[in-house]
Amino acid sequence: MPTESSHRRQSGLALVIVIWILTLLSVMAGSFALTMRRETSVSAALTGNARALALAESGLNLAALMLRQPDQEQRWLADGSIYRLAGSDTELRIRIMAESGKVDINAAGEELLTAVLAYATTDENRQQRLLDAIIDWRDADDEPRPAGAEKKQYRQAGKPYQPNNAPFQSLEELQLVLGMDDELFERIRPWITVYSGQAEPNKNLAPPELLSIIDARLKKQNIHDVYLERRLEKQTGDSRLDGDQADAGLADQEQTFTIICETLLADQATASLSAVVKFENQDTSQMPYRILDWQQGRQESSLFDPEKEPQLITVQDEFTNNY
Repeated sequence: MPTESSHRRQSGLALVIVIWILTLLSVMAGSFALTMRRETSVSAALTGNARALALAESGLNLAALMLRQPDQEQRWLADGSIYRLAGSDTELRIRIMAESGKVDINAAGEELLTAVLAYATTDENRQQRLLDAIIDWRDADDEPRPAGAEKKQYRQAGKPYQPNNAPFQSLEELQLVLGMDDELFERIRPWITVYSGQAEPNKNLAPPELLSIIDARLKKQNIHDVYLERRLEKQTGDSRLDGDQADAGLADQEQTFTIICETLLADQATASLSAVVKFENQDTSQMPYRILDWQQGRQESSLFDPEKEPQLITVQDEFTNNY
């Protein structure tokens, strides 16, 4: 028959088992609760990011609408000004840059290309190699410039391709040029284009950052451009000189633009996109523009960076938090 001692041992063992079971259940419950909290956080983040992206996409259509305003006073500017639209828990910033206000890598001369390259690298030897390689890529001959690269140099570098000896078809093609890397390309990308066909950027439409890049190059050569310097001195929310508003708007010949939209929600969810659009349809029943290029994700320089504050134009009474 079981003794009192064995009863105590059995009771103690049962108590230990119960404690272990309770501990295991507590761990399982805590793990389940933690998993649920994580899934809730992930779900909330996905929802916030989706909402932010939808708002950024709506900003693209809003910018297109405002660029087509027949009233010059209401028409938005395409000179790099940043429009700010704020709700109670949402802020949308939109920047528009005319492609004619950028440096066209197919048409620009050596000085302009060098100015842009100097912005991205202080190595003058590298600047010269890249300049010559870019011109060798776009020219029609197979003769390399002094520091350039044609078929032979690409073959020696182990590249499975050769220069097109034709104009660049897209900005991404510039990444194939011998000596170009991703970091340098991303630094110069906002200020270059393949869509204007102009040897010189339109200074009325050039963004302040590009004007500073060009001004720095000119001053290095002891050249002073009075008009350019006056525009740089007036870097406020409206950086135009008197009488420039019409030129900075949508002129008949200005049909291709980069539109950048960036949103910030109260929960810190963000989204950004950049699109190159070309207006080509006057039929109001159809999409008024065609998208030539599209990038989604944070840009090289955020529209919410503090240094962008002088370029802000706050839009009143045109934005509500109904998104």
